[in-house]
Amino acid sequence: MSKQTADTSAKNSDRSTRKKKKSLWKKFALIVLAIQAVLSVAAMVVVFRLNMLPMGYVAAFGLLLALIFLLSDILMVLSRRRRNKTKSSLYIKRSMGLTLSSVTIILCLLIVNMLSTLIATLNGVSVETIVITESTAVYVLADDPAEDINEAEEYTFGYTPSFDYENTVTAIEKVEKELKKDITTQEYETVVDMVDALYHGSIGALFLNESYVDILEDMEEYANFSKDTRVISVSKVEIVQQVTVSDGVDKITDDPFVVYLSGSDTRNKQLGDKTRSDVNILAVINPQTRQILLVNTPRDYYIELSVAPGQMDKLTHCGMYGIDCSMDTLGNLYNVDVNYYLKINFTGFEKLIDAIGGITIKVDKSFTSVDGYKYQKGEMQMNGTYALNYVRERKAFADGDISRGKHQMQMIKALVSKLSSGAIITNYSDIMKSI
Repeated sequence: MSKQTADTSAKNSDRSTRKKKKSLWKKFALIVLAIQAVLSVAAMVVVFRLNMLPMGYVAAFGLLLALIFLLSDILMVLSRRRRNKTKSSLYIKRSMGLTLSSVTIILCLLIVNMLSTLIATLNGVSVETIVITESTAVYVLADDPAEDINEAEEYTFGYTPSFDYENTVTAIEKVEKELKKDITTQEYETVVDMVDALYHGSIGALFLNESYVDILEDMEEYANFSKDTRVISVSKVEIVQQVTVSDGVDKITDDPFVVYLSGSDTRNKQLGDKTRSDVNILAVINPQTRQILLVNTPRDYYIELSVAPGQMDKLTHCGMYGIDCSMDTLGNLYNVDVNYYLKINFTGFEKLIDAIGGITIKVDKSFTSVDGYKYQKGEMQMNGTYALNYVRERKAFADGDISRGKHQMQMIKALVSKLSSGAIITNYSDIMKSI
């Protein structure tokens, strides 16, 4: 074989090798770009579905992803080595394109994962129906000889139309069906009048929604109601409540709106249950100025209830009539429309604080809570238990509920600050689960 033929063969072999490498690279680059395109579209879809950003921001995000894709394509596929340039310049361009595409893929994966989890969480808490279990019990005095409803069939049963009347009627019907006879009833204007009648022997038993016991025991003269009485019959009714989305939900990025923040004084109960609300804060949100005004109203504030015009009671007791009562009552007090609400109980609050890795609060003065938790003046790291006791404490302060309200708003600000920081990324799944 001549030298010329050998050189030609070597050149052909080298050219063939380069073509194979170029073909392999192009296939690899196209696969990477395809993955980038699919994830970019997926990221756009979840951002759009989240419906939390103004459309201008969403459009800008989509444009950015498109530009990054175009640049990645130019660097990885469309780049050619110029005659006066070395191979290394082409490799640098391809490496830059691959790096840019890889980073975009990773970021899009994170966006899709995090926002999908967030959407699932929002769907979980923004339910279309709430099932509320109402339990109306028949109470007799603790030393009454009747052990069950059959032994009380000749009693006079007290009831009141002023609270939970529909479920009371259902409970009366259930008892009469069980006894197969009509019972003797006595109507009273208020729950207190009815309980007094039981205590003084005017009636032998009474019908009362079990949730109202907490309200009774808030009153000094009935603080031992649970010990003074016992239950001989319970009627349970499940109420499916349809939740309607307020009109104008699409305007919250433009128009000011009000959110009622309710803190239920319970543990491990369904949030649909009617319970006292010990935290009653209105968050007035202005999306244009990006400011939030927190307005606290003490739980024991004596106020006219929306469900009973002219009737005064503690604000916390509104929760026993349902979340709408609390929202409407506060709306009437401040002459505003309360558009939305967020409700959380003791258990949920503790889990949330623990899920974000605790929270840092600047304590104004040292004190010890009623439950024995010690707080030192200055910045203090708190877990869920410490944070809960911090926002519940009032007896350690001369101004009682005023300090408690300040601490609750202080906690909200610290919570928003923590949730808005990059520190939550490592605990993101736990936070969403806790919510």
